[in-house]
This record gives sequence, C-alpha cells and structure tokens, in this order.
Amino acid sequence: MQHFWDIDKAGVAVMGLALTFALVLNETFKGRAILRTLVILPWAIPPVVNGFMWKWILDGQFGALNGILYQLGIIAEYQSWLKDPFTALNFASLTFIWRFTPFVTLILLGALQSIPGELYEAAKVDGAGALMRFLYITFPLIKPIFWIGLILVGIFSFTVFDEIYALTGLDSSTKTLMMYAYETIFEKGRFGLGSALAYFIAIILFLLTSLYVRSIRRGPEY
Repeated sequence: MQHFWDIDKAGVAVMGLALTFALVLNETFKGRAILRTLVILPWAIPPVVNGFMWKWILDGQFGALNGILYQLGIIAEYQSWLKDPFTALNFASLTFIWRFTPFVTLILLGALQSIPGELYEAAKVDGAGALMRFLYITFPLIKPIFWIGLILVGIFSFTVFDEIYALTGLDSSTKTLMMYAYETIFEKGRFGLGSALAYFIAIILFLLTSLYVRSIRRGPEY
C-alpha cells in the first residue's frame, strides 16, 4: 500500500521538524512562551476537527487555500485539491505532520531542558561551536528520547484514522492500513481478511510498543 509508506515518510518529516522546533524553543528569546503555546495548538485540536478544518481549507469551491492562491495570482482558477490522487495524498501527509509534530516537539523539548548547562559551558570554554555542541553533547544525550519519539510516530502512522477519514473518507489514494482494515470488515463484510489485517496491525503495534518500553527503561545518561 503505497500511501502507507508516504505516511511513514511523513513521520520522518515529523521528527526533523520536531527536533528543529525543540531546538528553537529551547533558546531564550522574547515571545518564547507565546510561540510554545502556538506550537502545541495543532495537537490540542481534536483529530476529527483537525480533519474537517483541513477539508474546509482545501475545498475546491470555497476553500481558503484556493482563495489565497487566486488572490496572489498563483492559480488562474480554483483547484479540486482532494480529488487529485497525488495532491490528496500529499495533503493527507501534511495533516499527519501538522497533527503529530507538536507532540514530538514537546518530548524533545523536555529532553533538551534536562541537559545540564554545565556541559555547554565547559564545551564553550574548550572552543566548541554550536554545531560541535549539538553533535557531541545535545544529540547524544537526547538520542534515547529521539528514538522514543520515532517509535511513537511509527505507532501513530499505523493507527492514524480520524483526520484522514474526515479529510477524504475511504478514498483509495489516502487509505491507511487501519482504514483498509475498517473498510474490509465494515464496508465489504470480509471478516476473515479484515481479522487477519487486524491481527497483523496488532503484531506490528506490539513490536513497536516493546521497543518503546525498552527505550524508556534505558533512558538518557549524563
């Protein structure tokens, strides 16, 4: 199922963006508290509301995205973003990134704030620049938490349902493994195949959860 792997690629984007946001929010600057609040908002919005919000933004007749692009002269006419398989898949991946990046950002931000400041002070005395401090202090110390975030994103990618269902329904271009299992059982009545898919998902989630538990027990070492 190609669309599942695209959601999985979106998980990589989640980790990259979350690490970037966490590094920025860990710095001291004016308005940091407001920015932290704004970053968490997508995670605070209920999944179904998130999906319908993006569906309204991407609507082919009165969507906000079409309105902005048309006013800027980027498009000559309104586009049906969710009817084209390619753009629908990419926007479904975008909703996944929008939804889960804030959660992982908070996890990584907590890890960053737990690093003793004395380590950075000693590194500065030794002449280490920002990149060297990140490579030899920051990332090694948050790596266990980073892997926990990656495992959680993997679990989310297997279980995501609400946002994408609200956005495109059971469209074949954006159907996740969980949605395929739902359609097989409840829409097509193929209980045997649907049960097999449910067991397969459960096994994958069990393996990912086992990795998650082992990562938590290991934890960071300073």
